[in-house]
Amino acid sequence: MNDWMGRLKEAYFSFRGRLNRRRFWIRLMYLYFFMQILGMVGNYVLPSLGVPQRMVLIYSLVITLFFWMSSASLWVRRFHDCGLSGWWYGLYFTGIVGVLGFLIYAANAGDPSLMTTAQYGVVGALMAGLFVIIRFGLRRGTAGPNRFGPDPLSVSQSTFRGPRGGGHIGSDGIPEGVKVY
Repeated sequence: MNDWMGRLKEAYFSFRGRLNRRRFWIRLMYLYFFMQILGMVGNYVLPSLGVPQRMVLIYSLVITLFFWMSSASLWVRRFHDCGLSGWWYGLYFTGIVGVLGFLIYAANAGDPSLMTTAQYGVVGALMAGLFVIIRFGLRRGTAGPNRFGPDPLSVSQSTFRGPRGGGHIGSDGIPEGVKVY
């Protein structure tokens, strides 16, 4: 049990090292799936069991913090694989805080032209986020070691341990003995 928890902590809460594209997207997919299940529990199951609204709100806050920390860990290590500092993840918050602040200002000012400008700001922030996803989420990491650690493709995947025992990764990145159609 302790080994399992250690591996989970390393996979989703470590900000050190590098994370290649494949593992990044798989872990992000698992994280989003898990968070959707926890979100449904908070939205449907807890209220139907009579849990007070305040406790549901605390549950939602804890789940949001859990999601943010694990997502930040994945993105920081993905930036590291591209040879960039993990502080690039802060770009997300700059856009989000700016857009939210402007939306609050526009909603309180009551001027319809401000709301139109706010909508352009939201679209701009979404496009900037899409750029980051395409640029760094789909880009191959730096080959060989960089200042954040060794190449995850040459170190962590050099040995494949499947259900039938160990084997080695071929030059094409596919475990030996695995047929790809």
